[in-house]
Amino acid sequence: MKNQNVLINRVGNYLQQTLGEDLLSEGAWEGAVNLPRYILQTYEIRKAKLSNNQVLLIINKEGTQALSALIKQRALIERAAGIPVIWIGESIQGYFRKEMIAQRAPFIIPFKQAYLPLLGVQFQERELANGSETHDKLQVATQVFVINALLNNLPNKLNAKELALSMGYSMMTMTRIKNELLAHSWLDMDLYKKDGLLQLRIKDIPLWEASKPYMQNPTRKRLWIRSPNQSLREFPLAGLSALAKQTHLGEPENVVRAIGEVDWRKIEKELDANQVVPEQIDGALELEIWRYAPQRVKTSNIQEWGHVHSVIDPYSLCLSLEQIDDDRVKLSLKELMTGMI
Repeated sequence: MKNQNVLINRVGNYLQQTLGEDLLSEGAWEGAVNLPRYILQTYEIRKAKLSNNQVLLIINKEGTQALSALIKQRALIERAAGIPVIWIGESIQGYFRKEMIAQRAPFIIPFKQAYLPLLGVQFQERELANGSETHDKLQVATQVFVINALLNNLPNKLNAKELALSMGYSMMTMTRIKNELLAHSWLDMDLYKKDGLLQLRIKDIPLWEASKPYMQNPTRKRLWIRSPNQSLREFPLAGLSALAKQTHLGEPENVVRAIGEVDWRKIEKELDANQVVPEQIDGALELEIWRYAPQRVKTSNIQEWGHVHSVIDPYSLCLSLEQIDDDRVKLSLKELMTGMI
């Protein structure tokens, strides 16, 4: 049981870093009692929620059985449950992975490979090779926590359970957040030891100055979309578009919006192949694919000529633009952040 809990914890951490989404473990699946005994002897079966999808996680109690048996047994559990069943393992052979994908059988090998057709996700090791670039940075969930703290978006009572509910994170993720806050000495240790509260001992300008060097650029990649559909226009303004709405900077040639990885995977299926291009073209929507869903941090609404624009939070905006070597952008960022801090 202990090894399975560790593996699920690693899966949650992995999904946070790759998708910006949490795995909310909900304990044992009550329907397991109706399954054949050999299934219960083979697998630990857990309920969970992933990006608002109810799923079951199955983990081998000992070793891994033959591929054909795993595929059949996973399908049997899925028919009984009526929801997707995801197999979790420590490793996977090439032929094993190929056949699982051919059978559309979801699996996760934390920090190595994942196939989640319900989210349109398929990651392999080479796609995660950039992990070394962010090893000294905050984990996504901790960054979201700190930015929400800077914006005073967190509930008044900062106990882990209320925070998990408010932020849509699991208790395992809250533990990882707590550990990072402790490692950076940002947590009020007296309050934590006394009442278990995750209260920061610094805030406002000192918190921003202390945390900013450890924060990641939220933008994972950038694409341009020809003739974007209405659903894409509903995502918040980002990049130079968001900066222009809040400062004296002129509007950019292309409208810029931000979207989380999971939402992008869903919308990508609705687009024609020739709509998505890797470089800027006139009239296209510039789309930033983020490490975390922009809506995990409260967005702002700006009214202009009777129209309300939703824009990303100023701290994420600053992080996404600070590498641009343009004096106008730098001055506008200074103007924006002066109003915040």
